[in-house]
Amino acid sequence: MMRNVIAFLGVLLLAACAEGPPVSTTPDLTFANLQPIEVNAASIEVVDNYRPPLLAPNVEHTFRLPPYTAAERLLRHQLVAAGSANTLRAIVEDASVISQEIPQDKGFTSYFTQQATERLKANVLIRFELVDPKAPDIILGHAEVVARREKTLNEGMSPADRDLAAFTLTNDLMDDVNDGLKSIVKGTFGKKE
Repeated sequence: MMRNVIAFLGVLLLAACAEGPPVSTTPDLTFANLQPIEVNAASIEVVDNYRPPLLAPNVEHTFRLPPYTAAERLLRHQLVAAGSANTLRAIVEDASVISQEIPQDKGFTSYFTQQATERLKANVLIRFELVDPKAPDIILGHAEVVARREKTLNEGMSPADRDLAAFTLTNDLMDDVNDGLKSIVKGTFGKKE
């Protein structure tokens, strides 16, 4: 009898271990579908100056892929050095997401509808500087790309739905940053044919 109990407990323990942590169902942002942008510089430096405060109302640090990591990944993928001189610095100055509570309707219909309870406001600011490595304090060219997005979250969202909302917000934000790279950065620092 005792042997059967121990065997049963062993099977339960193995089943619990095999389950493991939940697996995220959100895809990963690779930017493999985007055409790289050639810039007229011999090298590119990507600098992440943004330091998340890790306190409310900021929530970007809770994302599986925070906007500051996604922006850095996008810059490293998209910008290709195709010049013979100078360095292009891409500096991530802001990549924040602020959570704002949405006031709730307390009327009769609120019992029958799912209400929006939270608004996520995302902001990315990337500064670009073209410098001569021999005189790095002298800026030869300057540009900025700014992207802003908002996403509303409803009451009762599951953790998986919140994860998907954070992914969608970050993905949409990076689409906007990429549009800025294609227009502003390419127009200012792009390799001339």
